[in-house]
Amino acid sequence: MVKKIVFTGGPSSGKTTVIEKVKQVYTSQGYKVLVVDETATYLINMGIKPFGENPIKMIDFQELVLKLQLAKEAIVERAVAMKDDENVLIIYDRGVIDNSAYVNEDEFKEVMTRLNYASSFAELMNRYDLVIDLVGRKDFYTLENNSARSEDVDKAMELGRTTLKSWMGHRKLKIVLPKDEMDEKINEVLNIINRLLEIKQVKRQEKYAVDLSKTDLKEIIKRGREMEIEQTYLESLPNVEKRLRKIRMNGSLSYLFSVYKIRDDGTKLCVSEKAISEKEYNAFLEFKDSRYDLIRKTRYYFDYLGQYFYLDIFSDKSDIGILEINVDESNKVVVPDFVSILGRVTDDLAFYNKNIARKDGKELKKSDKNIYRPNA
Repeated sequence: MVKKIVFTGGPSSGKTTVIEKVKQVYTSQGYKVLVVDETATYLINMGIKPFGENPIKMIDFQELVLKLQLAKEAIVERAVAMKDDENVLIIYDRGVIDNSAYVNEDEFKEVMTRLNYASSFAELMNRYDLVIDLVGRKDFYTLENNSARSEDVDKAMELGRTTLKSWMGHRKLKIVLPKDEMDEKINEVLNIINRLLEIKQVKRQEKYAVDLSKTDLKEIIKRGREMEIEQTYLESLPNVEKRLRKIRMNGSLSYLFSVYKIRDDGTKLCVSEKAISEKEYNAFLEFKDSRYDLIRKTRYYFDYLGQYFYLDIFSDKSDIGILEINVDESNKVVVPDFVSILGRVTDDLAFYNKNIARKDGKELKKSDKNIYRPNA
């Protein structure tokens, strides 16, 4: 088993301390832990800088960072493949998407073009199994522990927010808020990684029906990232769900094939999920299940009080959206005040995408009495 984990966050968020503790803990448990140091800091310490005397342009600096980061990752993964270690954790002090926080969308596309990088933005993002964003605090900010750091405290906090936003859309993004004691932060991170290492983990997913006419979509867009999804259901056995997704993010396309096991209560467990090529996607379309319509929706990823939400808005349903969050059993969901909730629909199978796609199904309407139920 090889798992790739990115640690990201703004300056003075505790990355160095947390990464060192993670290495100690999992090495003692028999894992081979490889740590890939932050690439931008390496270049800056070498004297290649986008600031100070004789700086290079930021877009040129990000080209160098991305090129070196991809090379380092390729070398590490090749080294892992050469050995017989059963359990390997590759820890990245920042990943390739961190670079996009320092330039705009068009500039990042230009960087990818310069490097002849053919994969889409979504594939670039989802090359990692887990992304942990460590949120910093003003009173913890210091320039003393990193000679490559140059930001003032307000700029550092803003950079942390921008970095988090750049990772919005990753399937396993976890946000760790500031703590008074570093041990609390470390323990939360270790719990997150422990859950990743569990095989076929069942996650608790909370769903809420949303009144779009009373929801501040501008606030959601400001906080996060949007993604366009086309979802197709394929022919499969009664207790299995196979689906395709065509995803547009940051102007680029990616394709995903997923298989779920349907449990007796109607809920489902992810068995496998992998990125596929456009050619494979088109071949799979030949097995489309004719009982289901194509789902077209826009998904908005955003954060609120350290929780990671996404809101699905369906192209043929202008009044109702579905807000979802994956949480641990111990976590309480705090619904954002800029989202108008009609009710909790976690256990209502009518709000599962596959049932929404059924050709013999019913439209979701605000008048449906099943929507109106107390919040969790």
